[in-house]
Amino acid sequence: MKKNKIIIGLVAISFISICYFLGTKQNSDNELDTDRKTALGSNQVDEMKSSKEIIQETKTPMPISFNQSTVDSAKVIATKYEQTLNYPPYSQPLSLNDFSILNPNYFEPVTMVTQDSNVKISMMLEKYHFVSPEAIIVQVKGIDIYGVELKVQDADTRKLLSSYTMHPSQDAYLAQIKGNTDYPANLQITAIANVNGDEVPMVAQISYNQKSATIVGGTKPFVESADLVFPIDIKVEKAGLYRVRANLFSGAQPIASLVSETKLEVGQKHILLRAHQSVLPNTSEFELATFTIERRSTHPAEPSRFGNSEIEKLVFDDVDLSGIDKTHYQPNENERKRLMFLKGMANQD
Repeated sequence: MKKNKIIIGLVAISFISICYFLGTKQNSDNELDTDRKTALGSNQVDEMKSSKEIIQETKTPMPISFNQSTVDSAKVIATKYEQTLNYPPYSQPLSLNDFSILNPNYFEPVTMVTQDSNVKISMMLEKYHFVSPEAIIVQVKGIDIYGVELKVQDADTRKLLSSYTMHPSQDAYLAQIKGNTDYPANLQITAIANVNGDEVPMVAQISYNQKSATIVGGTKPFVESADLVFPIDIKVEKAGLYRVRANLFSGAQPIASLVSETKLEVGQKHILLRAHQSVLPNTSEFELATFTIERRSTHPAEPSRFGNSEIEKLVFDDVDLSGIDKTHYQPNENERKRLMFLKGMANQD
């Protein structure tokens, strides 16, 4: 009995990883870099104000708690997985509740509460993943702050790369860390705020990637069998196995999370994102947005690296879906076996 529950628990963890791969849930990732010395010019402060507004527009996801027993959780997992098999893994339905997929590069603000004065202060960045030579804009906000020092370190070795003094701007302290092609992949940013004479440290770790590939555009979609196919143009600077994701919308309504993975050589290349007919509404207007591109790891010594996108969205009008095949998606053999295994584990007492 005890052994079976342990196995079910391990299956639960494995399935969460499966969901991530299929695109039903995405971290940013979360998951998501650079410095500048001393004073900021007025133009740079204005630029940071704009970035601050963007940061504040993103709503923090609500925490989720699970109170089911292990067996009940296994049953939920099996049911959820069976539901995903109604759609192909490259084209999963999307709703406004899927925060992590709609905001794949979300940075969770770092918040501290001082012990003596019970003052809350926060450090915010506009995203988690950065690509060289992008600058990193850091914002520290709170009351009774008399100054903030900033340190940038290699997150793996703790080597100090640079240090800066943040500068006040309206209701926050701001700093822009200049991009650097020599930065390591994992950066640690530490803001030390002087709050009523007390030093309050806030630490964040982010991803800083050297250029590998950039999404540069896309062309009008076309129908192929049961899919609406979106060609995406990519400039590849480093060959490898790439995964591209984007979210499909109709107006403000999210429709589907699309994903494609393929090997790409150096040069101007393209990749195809497919939306299965099962997720498509009765409309002729579509929009692709929230692009991410990732150079996948092929061995443990080489971690995955994120690229960037020059486009925010692609809008397509008058898309003709009259010739699309209405065939339902049929799970492959491996997917069917995985479902049978999960159901078997969920039914054990």
